[in-house]
Amino acid sequence: MDMLIEERVINVEAALARFMEQTSMILAAIHEDIAEIRASNARTDRQLLEMQQQAEKDRQRADADRQRADGDRQRADGDRQRADGDRQQAEKDRKDFNKRLAEISDSMGTLIEDMVAPCGFQLARTIFATEEAQTCAIRLKRKHPALSGEMMELDLLALGPTKVMVVEVKRRLDAGRASEYRQKLARLFEFFPELADKTLCPAVASVYLDPSVIACLNRERLHGIAMGDEVMEVVNLGQF
Repeated sequence: MDMLIEERVINVEAALARFMEQTSMILAAIHEDIAEIRASNARTDRQLLEMQQQAEKDRQRADADRQRADGDRQRADGDRQRADGDRQQAEKDRKDFNKRLAEISDSMGTLIEDMVAPCGFQLARTIFATEEAQTCAIRLKRKHPALSGEMMELDLLALGPTKVMVVEVKRRLDAGRASEYRQKLARLFEFFPELADKTLCPAVASVYLDPSVIACLNRERLHGIAMGDEVMEVVNLGQF
C-alpha cells in the first residue's frame, strides 16, 4: 500500500513538474508577445506622431502660403485702386485744364486760330466721311446780298465737292445757344447762296463739352467738337 501511494505521489509530482514547465513556456511566450505588441505600439505611436508633426508643418506652410497670397492680392488691389485713382485724377485734371484753357482762349480771342483752325481739314474729313474738304477758312464774313446792314460771320467753313461744314466756336454752350445757332443756320443760304446745292454739316466747337450738352447737340443734330487727348475731335460722331 505504501509503495502504491508513493508511486502516485511521484506521478503527481512529475505531472506537476510538467505543468509548471509548460506554464513557464506559455508565460515566456506571452511575455514575448506582449513585448512585441508594445514595440509595435511604440512604432505606431512614433509613426502617428511623425505624421501629425508633418501634417502640422504642411498646415503651417499652407497657412503661410495663403497669407502670402492674401497679401499679394491685397497689394494688387491697392495698386489697382491707386491706378484707378490716378487715372480718374488725370482725367479730371485734363477736363479742368480744357475748361480753363477754353476760358483763357476765348478771352484772348485765339481759340479758333490756336486750336480749331489747324484741325479744319481733318475735322471735315471725319464729318464728311465720303469726301475731303478742298477749302477751309476762318472768320468768314458776308454781307446780305439784299438786306443792307445785315452781316453773317462764320467761325470756320470747310468746303467739299458735295458737302459744307460750318463750325460755330463757343466758350460755353447750352441748349439755348444751340437753338440760337440753329436759327442762324436757317439763314445761311441767304448770305451764301452758292452753297445751297451742298449738304450742310453744322458743328459747334469748344475746348470742353459736358455730356448734357452733347445730348442736346444730338437732339439738334449738331456735331460737337471738343479737345481730345492731343487735338480737337468730333465727340458725337454717329450719334444722330
